Amino acid sequence: MPNTNRAYRVATGVALALSLLPGASAFSQTAAPAAIPSFPPGADYAGVSGTHAENERLNALCGANRNAKDGYDPKPLMADQTKAPQIKSKAGFNTEVVASLDRSVGLAFLPNGDLLVSQRAGGLRTVSAKGVVSAPIKGAPDIVGAMGTSNTGPTLDRDFKKNRTLYYGYTAAPPAKGQPYVGKIMKAKLSADGTALEDAKTIYELQFMAPRRIVQARDGTLLIASAEVQDRGPNPQSMTDPRGKVLRIAADGSIPKDNPYLKTAGAIPSLYAVGFRDIQGAALNPATGELWVGENEPMGGDELNRIKAGANYGFPEISYGRRNNGEMINGGKSQQEGMEQPVYFWTPSIAPSGLTFYDGKAFPAWKGDVFVGGMSGRQVVRLEMKNGHVVGEEKLLMDRCKRTKDVSEGPDGAIYVITDESPSEILRLSPSKK
Repeated sequence: MPNTNRAYRVATGVALALSLLPGASAFSQTAAPAAIPSFPPGADYAGVSGTHAENERLNALCGANRNAKDGYDPKPLMADQTKAPQIKSKAGFNTEVVASLDRSVGLAFLPNGDLLVSQRAGGLRTVSAKGVVSAPIKGAPDIVGAMGTSNTGPTLDRDFKKNRTLYYGYTAAPPAKGQPYVGKIMKAKLSADGTALEDAKTIYELQFMAPRRIVQARDGTLLIASAEVQDRGPNPQSMTDPRGKVLRIAADGSIPKDNPYLKTAGAIPSLYAVGFRDIQGAALNPATGELWVGENEPMGGDELNRIKAGANYGFPEISYGRRNNGEMINGGKSQQEGMEQPVYFWTPSIAPSGLTFYDGKAFPAWKGDVFVGGMSGRQVVRLEMKNGHVVGEEKLLMDRCKRTKDVSEGPDGAIYVITDESPSEILRLSPSKK
């Protein structure tokens, strides 16, 4: 049985309803601003590609980016938070299409060399090293499209080689008509032949939870990025609503005793960090064990964040982006005491998706770099890092003109990419042969 109970769900529902009443939130933006400001791009507009010339070339090759007419350029608090110098890697690479399959969300690497891939419409498949796509794996749950991409994972347990255990997050249909959708975290075992999920059970569930990514921390707990798709809140600041949060549970679904909000009256016990919009990329820094995430803001201001337990990352009180219709968020406020600043942000939006730290041997020059996929930006971004700060940014795969949904380092040191297309391609970036 899931580690929730009827009394807690009822109390949470009442608290959530009260928190959404007018005046219940600290968020103070007026509902109908007098005018929507316009920020037309200048003659040297660099767009999502980083330089004016490259932006013009890609517009001609791929069609104009959806943010092609957006010149909003907010001033960062710190100089290294945005628009890092454009760099070009000395590490050459080849790009090959491993497989093409139904529109996909994420992947994991099995010990036998196969890829385990989750599908946008639900379910899992394996893909062999030679690109052979399996039939759907039996036992995967049904999902509903409450949040666009309504499932995540698969995430393999750190002892998968021994226990065959994996985790999978998704949104399920409401328990009754008129009730909210329910987010669920499933724990299961992949059968020895890789064709079915066994001993599947729901270990955690919450109304309105929308799992985007699950990362297993070094201590074995599960860190869950739960999305908010509304562009102004107030849910990410509510302690009774899981939208726009990072949640933390134990691998059996119980609540860790050191979760940071356990003493906050009425707070969801699994809360770990608050104040996000839509996290679609998450990974541990292999050097420190810290969780880093890529966050989609509504219109520009996409963020790279280092996650701290109990911290507030501001949305929608502060943001370097705007609402989807161009309105300012909270008057354009981007800083506030007690709220975290992003390590880095992008304007215009690239729509971050998958995220990984490079720790392999195939590309020594990339050691410690962060790779972030871009959906609206149609790219993979390589961020050169130094002491936790971005010192350079390289745009990769833009000539393919495809959205990116996930990016991950493989056990062979290659970079694997899932395109956000119908169908999706799985790409493999490997060192050029000299």
